[in-house]
Amino acid sequence: MRAILGQLKSALLQLFPTTKYRLILISLVLIAAFISVSELAVAKLFTQIIMHEGDMPRSKLVIYIIGFFAFFGATRAGHYFQRIYRVSVFDRAFKASEVEIHRSKENWRWSLAFELTTLLSIFTQMGVIIIFFTFLNWKFGLLNIFVVIVIFQILGRIFRKQIKSQRGFVEAKVRKEHVPSSVRIGTRIRSGEIGILLSGIAMLTLFAALIFLSYNGDISRSNTIVLFFGLRMQNSNLSNISSGLMRFARARTHSE
Repeated sequence: MRAILGQLKSALLQLFPTTKYRLILISLVLIAAFISVSELAVAKLFTQIIMHEGDMPRSKLVIYIIGFFAFFGATRAGHYFQRIYRVSVFDRAFKASEVEIHRSKENWRWSLAFELTTLLSIFTQMGVIIIFFTFLNWKFGLLNIFVVIVIFQILGRIFRKQIKSQRGFVEAKVRKEHVPSSVRIGTRIRSGEIGILLSGIAMLTLFAALIFLSYNGDISRSNTIVLFFGLRMQNSNLSNISSGLMRFARARTHSE
């Protein structure tokens, strides 16, 4: 885990040397967190509407429906803004940097910036989801925290090996040694898929725990549905982190 955080911090300081652009980047990351909260709120509102539409006063039902569409629209608008605006932020930050970059590494710098922003956004989303889970049910929340920590420890080890492999490919290119594309690409994809597989297995444990707690009455039906959707979102984020870290490792080593 420390290897992941160390490389992310190093890339952040390298790509965004001024406080101004770091703050802008943090703002974009916080927008991503807002998106994740809104999507979970949308799921919560949807379950409230469906499960209580028969006995809910019409005025309250209208408020819930308006809130549902408002939150849904906010998630889409925030997602669009974050994706589009970051391109201009990268461009201005790179132009403001005093570090000269060789043309051969320019594309890798852009790739590194995209991967960095995506990973920071997903990590922030993960933090929000974990807090949301713990708020809904502290027992399930603590179990989820433990499982996520274990997954990140495993991903950290895979990431360190991938950094080492990618640096080897860069050194081989400098020495003008041919490395088959199947090896270069296959190494990255295989590492990412291993992380995705292990994350999926861990998520099965959490799904089983959710069913158990719901069956015993420790979690309400509406919260069980929300946690189910939240777990799917978390599993998707973990999968994106696994594959994103491997792409980040490639961009990081090639842009050095």
